[in-house]
Amino acid sequence: MRKNGEVPVLMYHQFVNKVDKDSKIKTFVTASHFELQLKVLKLLGYTTITFRELDNMGLENRFKKKYIILTVDDGYVNNYEYMFPLLKKYNMKAVIYMVAGLDHNSWDMENHGEVRLPIMDESQVRELIKSGLIEIGAHTFTHANLPTVSREEQVKEIKGCKEFLEAKFGITVSSFAYPYGQFNDQVKQIVRDAGFTSAVSTNTGTGVFDDDLFDIRRSGINKNGLINFLVKISKRYTAYKGSQWKKQAGII
Repeated sequence: MRKNGEVPVLMYHQFVNKVDKDSKIKTFVTASHFELQLKVLKLLGYTTITFRELDNMGLENRFKKKYIILTVDDGYVNNYEYMFPLLKKYNMKAVIYMVAGLDHNSWDMENHGEVRLPIMDESQVRELIKSGLIEIGAHTFTHANLPTVSREEQVKEIKGCKEFLEAKFGITVSSFAYPYGQFNDQVKQIVRDAGFTSAVSTNTGTGVFDDDLFDIRRSGINKNGLINFLVKISKRYTAYKGSQWKKQAGII
């Protein structure tokens, strides 16, 4: 596996038609840039896949094609407005990690003075699911910073979010995203015990799926240019970043 690198996992948040100068958080791409990225993935022969599909095919088969996983955190309405039409246009897939208990980004408004951004409503989420292009994952009820709350709250945020989404939409929710990329051993164990089969982080993890399916490193895609995107979709990029993380953490 290390000879071939790893399946790239990209992380998105917001999709916009044009740049909002009032926005404090810069985790967005414009629709035009996202369409260019999808065209590049097609041109380079990538096939988008979801974590549920990865579960079904078996981890050992993930190098039989040139796979890539697109993930999106929070579940903003702009995912439905700008990302979803482009995924349909190019017949590509993504995993959206939903904040299940809020209708807007209160955590960013409170912590960063961000503008109010609505989260998708039930009808929009159902349309995404029906398309077959979107896997819904869990991202807690309230975007809680999990290591900072009690164990009882951790269970509610993690297990409760999974059960809520499954009951509401009649789906299996098997993948989890840690808010802010923050977790500890207790949080990770609760995620396992809740019945998830994988969990994604941000700047931690070795970049190799075989090492830990509950700390899958992702590469953030924001408003940077095409060269930055090309670097981050390389199979070797996440493994390289993971090796740097291991050195900094004193693991190797």
